[in-house]
Amino acid sequence: MTKPLDPEDKIVEAELTQFWIRPGERLLLGCPPVRGYVCAWLAGQTRLPHEPISAMPELDLGRHRWPLPAKITATSPAPAEDWAEDPTIGYWAAATDPAADAIRLADHLAHSRGEARLVLTDQRVAVVYPTKLFQPKNPATVFTTGLDLPAGRIAGVRAPFAGRGVPMPRVLEITFAEGSVLQLRLPQAAARVQRALARGAA
Repeated sequence: MTKPLDPEDKIVEAELTQFWIRPGERLLLGCPPVRGYVCAWLAGQTRLPHEPISAMPELDLGRHRWPLPAKITATSPAPAEDWAEDPTIGYWAAATDPAADAIRLADHLAHSRGEARLVLTDQRVAVVYPTKLFQPKNPATVFTTGLDLPAGRIAGVRAPFAGRGVPMPRVLEITFAEGSVLQLRLPQAAARVQRALARGAA
């Protein structure tokens, strides 16, 4: 395992490696929880906050205390550029089909209120929940996979700049072969993507 980027990165990678990765599987990128709303652009319409379209598991998340996103973000003519300016939003998903891979992953991230985390390995991209959130409780496992997709469905992973502010932050972006896109706020996104690509090429 390569040197961690920060203390949180070290914890995330250690937990996923110990409690979730399959034998023979290589962790490329493990995201910490990103606690924020999902903004989705689906078939030309902005969904903010995005609500899951597919069936979701029953979770114990407690009371919802987040402030709502700004109305101007929901009505923006360019939400792909403006979502990163709203601190209540953690994710951006864009697709023309509600069954697209980015939307299916975003459903779980929205449903879990950011408690689930996105993970990329040499075999799959997945949304992983802390098992303690599930009802009924099942303390026998640390993590439960909400959805995993074959890594071959990914067309690209990069860390583009997002938003209009200065300084402009980088975000994690995963594009899928069918054209959908998922972005999320991620500390040190460029360094994490660079490391993931190096691990994948190793």
